[in-house]
This record gives sequence, structure tokens and C-alpha cells, in this order.
Amino acid sequence: MPDWDPDLAGAELHGPAAVGTTGFLVPSGSVRGRVHSRVAEPFTITSFVQDREVAIRQPIPLGAMDLALRLTAVDGGTEFVQEITLAGPMRAVMVAVIGGDVVKHFDVKCAKLISLAAQADHDA
Repeated sequence: MPDWDPDLAGAELHGPAAVGTTGFLVPSGSVRGRVHSRVAEPFTITSFVQDREVAIRQPIPLGAMDLALRLTAVDGGTEFVQEITLAGPMRAVMVAVIGGDVVKHFDVKCAKLISLAAQADHDA
């Protein structure tokens, strides 16, 4: 994910990609990344369909963030959907912390994904 998502400085899985596998994300930004690395719990994959969908649940203080990424074939291409749901009393704080970047960087994420997909097609 850090190859195409400017909101992430790092990511690791603690096993093969599958429902139930845990991992760790490091947000970009020196303060946000440092704080998250020290206090955050691992995420858990809650849904996984090879080459189509991955969803994770990331605990946040007093709640959780659910993140789903989906690719769907449509006429003339592929639709990319990123869905984020925040729950718990810290929801408003978390929206303020991450929400603006998610929206601001969505076009960058899409452009990088298109570039990586084109490169993969070329290399195949």
C-alpha cells in the first residue's frame, strides 16, 4: 500500500493475506506516524478476495476504523472504491486527523494505482 497510498509510510502483514491475518500500518507524517507506531494495535483483515477486495479493522481509541478497498470490473475499465467507517466516541477526532488527507489524496492514489497496473501489464 505505501507504493500507491501517500497516507502510509509503511505496512506489514503478520502472515499470508487472508481473513484473520493481522498486520501493522504506519501513517505518513512524522508526528502521526510516530504516535501511531507507539500506541496503535495491529489491524485484522476482515475480508479478502484475491485481486478484488481487502478489508481491515484497525482499533482506534475507544472504537475502530474499518477500511475496505474494492476493485470491480465495469464497462471500459475497473472501478476502485475506498470505504472508511469510523466508530466510537473518538470518531470526530479521527475524522479530523485522517479524513482530510484521505479525500485530498484520493486522486493521487488512483493515479498511482493506474500506473502500477499499467507497469504490471507491461511486465507480464
